[in-house]
Amino acid sequence: MAATTEIHVYHGAAPGLGVDATGLTLRMKQADDDQQDDQAPVPIPADGVEFSWRKSLKLVALTAPDNRVGNLRIFSLQESLGIGREVFYNRSSSYVQASAGDQAGAIGSTNMDAFTATAPEIIQPGDVFLSGDAFASDGGARQDYWMFQLRHDTTAISGDAAASKTLVARYDES
Repeated sequence: MAATTEIHVYHGAAPGLGVDATGLTLRMKQADDDQQDDQAPVPIPADGVEFSWRKSLKLVALTAPDNRVGNLRIFSLQESLGIGREVFYNRSSSYVQASAGDQAGAIGSTNMDAFTATAPEIIQPGDVFLSGDAFASDGGARQDYWMFQLRHDTTAISGDAAASKTLVARYDES
């Protein structure tokens, strides 16, 4: 039987397996939550740049695969956020809680649009989940956290709250 999987987002000091965010819109802002509100927006700077707090995600399996899940990769559908906005990507083997420190600079230098369906970011070329693992599981050390951060520069246009990006995760299962 196929594994049941979800994309989880992680918040707080001890996030456990995070919270299911599959199919949801995650709002990039200067706060460590996913509330769909207008609180803590990323301001458009008078000069320089402004950053959101990071969003950390992982693939979580709720049930075991028949054998294994591997070759985990992610990519963007490359929708435009408009002028003066981009989403940076990085990864970490350990969880880093989002904080006001994220506003001080970029968490990485790679634009998420660098990853496409034909040239994805390979999170784990090997196994992420095995049938003998305890479930629910995020794969532990077999999978890094995927981190994203919004950057605004002075050319960004205020009020474009509908701008969004789609992140796709794919894997192979046997």
